[in-house]
Amino acid sequence: MEAENIRTLRHNLGLTQEEFAHRLGITVATVNRWENGHNSPTRLARKALYDLASERGGPGPQLNVPSEG
Repeated sequence: MEAENIRTLRHNLGLTQEEFAHRLGITVATVNRWENGHNSPTRLARKALYDLASERGGPGPQLNVPSEG
């Protein structure tokens, strides 16, 4: 579900994976892994995702928050 939400956010922002990665300060490979469900964003990356979404006037993506413990 998280992977789909990240892909949807990127599409809603009208960005390619390369543009999305550049805006977030990460690699295209990382975006690809997120969108294919192979990896999940770190807390810092999640914040960057929310900031990017709010910058464009949209709601932040629905992302799973890892539990601490």
